[in-house]
Amino acid sequence: MMLKIIKGVRFSSFRKFGVVTASVLTLGTIAQAAPLELTMQHMEQPPSRVEAMQVVVDKFNEKFPEYRMKQNVVGWGEAFTRVPAQIEAGVSVDLQQAIPGFFVYVREMGAKGVKPATSVYEQVAKEVKFIDAYVDQYRADGEIWAIPAFGMLELLMYNKKHFEEAGIPHPPKTTEDVLAAAKKLTDPENDRYGFALPASDTLAGTQSIYTWMGAFGGKKIFDDSCKPIVNNSQNKRAYSFLKELASYSPPDIGSYAWAEVEGSLVSGRASMITFKNAFMNAWINDSGLGPNDLGAAPIPVPKDGSGERFSLAYSNAFMVMTDDPKKQEGLAKFMSFWLSPEIYGEWLGTSEPGLFLPVTDDSTTNEIMFSAPVLSQFKAQHQTSLDEAPYTGMYGFMQNNYCPQVGQFEGQNFTAKAMEKMVVEDISPDEAVGYLEELMLSVK
Repeated sequence: MMLKIIKGVRFSSFRKFGVVTASVLTLGTIAQAAPLELTMQHMEQPPSRVEAMQVVVDKFNEKFPEYRMKQNVVGWGEAFTRVPAQIEAGVSVDLQQAIPGFFVYVREMGAKGVKPATSVYEQVAKEVKFIDAYVDQYRADGEIWAIPAFGMLELLMYNKKHFEEAGIPHPPKTTEDVLAAAKKLTDPENDRYGFALPASDTLAGTQSIYTWMGAFGGKKIFDDSCKPIVNNSQNKRAYSFLKELASYSPPDIGSYAWAEVEGSLVSGRASMITFKNAFMNAWINDSGLGPNDLGAAPIPVPKDGSGERFSLAYSNAFMVMTDDPKKQEGLAKFMSFWLSPEIYGEWLGTSEPGLFLPVTDDSTTNEIMFSAPVLSQFKAQHQTSLDEAPYTGMYGFMQNNYCPQVGQFEGQNFTAKAMEKMVVEDISPDEAVGYLEELMLSVK
């Protein structure tokens, strides 16, 4: 009898223990299965870019179920106000897209904003080979502050048929060629213009205007002590060129941003623009012309040799906004996954065909990129972008020392403000350049 009771007690105890143990194991499994939430925020608003990024995110989440990445989208038009507000409110994301000037702008907020990304970068760099030029724009104070994701640069884009119908040789190779062609192609009575120059207080204006400043030899806007040095003969010539070019542009260029500039070329209203290879889909769908009718050329330079082969180039990268080691490990895995040849090549070729340039040196990535349905029709134009990459630069990063004032230079579109004032108020190019330097000197 005693033995039976003891056996009963033992059985009951082990049964309870088994239930408790199973419950603990089940709860532990649930806890382990809960993915770590990660958020990336970017400024690539067009639906095709959001959809292409979602493909990458979904594939990452499937391959790495221990993480759950999601994307947020903020337009560039509000980024300089919204992102700092997020940081101040303590609702910052984990990965935040940046261009160099925007990175500087956010970094000025201190430790509550961007975190050093050196350790994350080094983990990713074990998996992919970065092109140094795209990394260098984010080096400061012995750290790397963002992981490069894609590049972009400006070219002279033009309608070949317009040139051929007018009997104008192409592509234009000098700034004098550009002005002569723009003048000949301008016919206001039929709403046709030789150029579409964004003379607006926008980032589109900043990018286009600085590109021409560089072509005239004025790419360096600060000296090594971070003193503004834009009031010079090169930039006066550049703004003189731009003022004449504006006279061959549509009358509403004071309100032009990226969409309007692109639309003017695609619609045939304008014959030339300075732009990125960003509109191949639109060209096929809306221009009524074929891929071979779209011209892409290096930015022309002054005939007298006083300028230099140059284009504005951006390294678009992602800043690390969290110091959580587990999250940083997940961010490194995500960036490595995104930049792997198969994933990255497909994304480059489909997100916005022609706009985004690879920041990695990988032949497989390039092969996949060029095999994409749309981009495969514009190989020559896109190859021009790749060929121009060695002749590029970025405002505020051409001097030897880091100059934090570039954040305000970009955030407040100083070059565009000077251009807008020159066109709207009809001030001289010399006065416009003087005004540009005044704006820069106002930043403390």
